[in-house]
Amino acid sequence: MTDRLYDNGMLMEFDAAVISCTQIKKGYEVTLDRSAFFPEGGGQYGDVGTIAGVKVTDTYERDGEVIHLCDAPLDAGAQVHGAVDKDIRLRRMQNHSGEHLLMGFIHDMTGFDNVGFHLGEDEVILDLNGVIEAEQLLECERRANRAIAENVPFTISYPDEEELAALDYRSKLDLTENVRIVTIEGIDKCACCAPHVQAAGQIGIIRVISSENYKGGTRLRILCGMDAFELIRQRMDSIREISALLSAKPDKTVQHVKRLSDENISLKKQLAELDRQKAQSVIDSLANEGRGSFCVFTEGISRDMMREIANSAVLMTDGAAGVFGREDGGYSYIIASKNLPLRTMAKDINSALDGRGGGSDEMIQGSAKADRSTIEAYFGNISAVTQQR
Repeated sequence: MTDRLYDNGMLMEFDAAVISCTQIKKGYEVTLDRSAFFPEGGGQYGDVGTIAGVKVTDTYERDGEVIHLCDAPLDAGAQVHGAVDKDIRLRRMQNHSGEHLLMGFIHDMTGFDNVGFHLGEDEVILDLNGVIEAEQLLECERRANRAIAENVPFTISYPDEEELAALDYRSKLDLTENVRIVTIEGIDKCACCAPHVQAAGQIGIIRVISSENYKGGTRLRILCGMDAFELIRQRMDSIREISALLSAKPDKTVQHVKRLSDENISLKKQLAELDRQKAQSVIDSLANEGRGSFCVFTEGISRDMMREIANSAVLMTDGAAGVFGREDGGYSYIIASKNLPLRTMAKDINSALDGRGGGSDEMIQGSAKADRSTIEAYFGNISAVTQQR
């Protein structure tokens, strides 16, 4: 069985002997007598890196053995040098250790447990079995970052059965033997199989990205260490760009954006009122003494208001009432009728008007490329008698 070296999370290189190498579809499964590669588990992906210069694309466990998935074979019995990808290992350790640290304070303050954990490429997700208040979460985040500044130590231990029975620790599983306890001095004790930092200062920073109610509890998204630094840097760059566009100091961008948002809302209301007035003007001018099909043409009126015009126009005809709004390349249209099966007629209408669209028997909408005279001529020929439902 592989001697596992990742209790020391900062051990990234090691020497070992190849025990076996088996070819599979995805590559070669290699086992070693000792390894610092962490196999996937506890919500964390397996380590990647190299063994004797051969790329290790994944690490996982099978029947208690650490399996290294390699992209080339290694000779059984060979002495090899292994190297875990330092950047990936460090980022994952920072995020996982940061989750333990933050969760220690959350558990102490609220009594909530972490009932779900996933360490992804872009975020860390943890699910709490209770709803944490925003003020509580902010205080826990502050305490966690203070512990980082104080460089609180992390330790790994394997209590025996008697010690374990007396130990108060967090765990999502009912474990009874070979339990690995990660202790953050004075803050948290948690059963965990993954590599961790040796002291909180190596985490760097913990940042809660979002919090939302989830399945009766709370789902948190966090980032720690280098991943948190990259996110903060990206957002600071965005703030600088926004600041330049607004000609405002970075700490005043929120006020400027709010002012622009308020102005935008006010302008939208004014435009909506103008749109309504234009539509009402068209409605007031509607006339159709013969009750046959007819159409009207508009410009600069929204589809919603075109629908209002159509609802009024259809009351003046036994056939169809079409409302056409000028747009690039032709017209948008809404056609209404209380007597004609417009849904059935849509194909013929679109063919005649070089258009596309559809809807119900009472109303169809779409667009047409035909010119005004062609549209008017078509509506002059629609018969309410021959197209009765």
